[in-house]
Amino acid sequence: MTEPKATVLPVYFVADESYSMSDDIGDLNSGLASLVDALQLASMAAAKVRFCVVGFSDTAVCHLEPTDLRHLDIMPRLAARGSTSFAAAFAALTDRIPVDIAALKADGYLVNRPAVFFLTDGAPNSGDPWQAEHARLTGFAARPNILAFGIGNANAEVIKQVATDTRYAFITAAGTDTGLAISTFITALTQSVINSGQALASGNASLQIQKPDNFVSLAVDIV
Repeated sequence: MTEPKATVLPVYFVADESYSMSDDIGDLNSGLASLVDALQLASMAAAKVRFCVVGFSDTAVCHLEPTDLRHLDIMPRLAARGSTSFAAAFAALTDRIPVDIAALKADGYLVNRPAVFFLTDGAPNSGDPWQAEHARLTGFAARPNILAFGIGNANAEVIKQVATDTRYAFITAAGTDTGLAISTFITALTQSVINSGQALASGNASLQIQKPDNFVSLAVDIV
């Protein structure tokens, strides 16, 4: 029997690409480029992670298949388009996560439960069946841990419902500039990925979460 190669953590960054993000999508692209640079410097951590980028508006698009970032030359660019269908994003993840896990296992890896970092600056379209698609996404054996981050006009109650644990729900503090929020989110995402990869490399399979500066945790009620 062949021994497994290693244990890897699939990480899905799911980014709102609706038109409301038009003024901020450049900051998001710059941040993703810096994430790649940081992971390539932290090669031990990067080796334990397979990073995927999915953008959503009316539809969901996979911009980057699950990838070992040590071998990525350039990060694909996001672009603002359309409205905001959370359902499209959740349906795309439900379709692809089992396939991605099967492919990694077929290649000889052990696979940790995936982590989804979901970023939005607004609310889902009126009538969008996102709750049903969210239930599908969180209803199978390899369901991901979903961390939800709300910036701009995001609704705190919706963000809490998207996250699979209230500890994984965050929204920007009142008065926070959206550009600053994106910058601090990317910093926290980068550190979370590095810390989780380093934990895996040391035999600790726990997901390591870095809370972004200028964000409020929704794990407790704000009064």
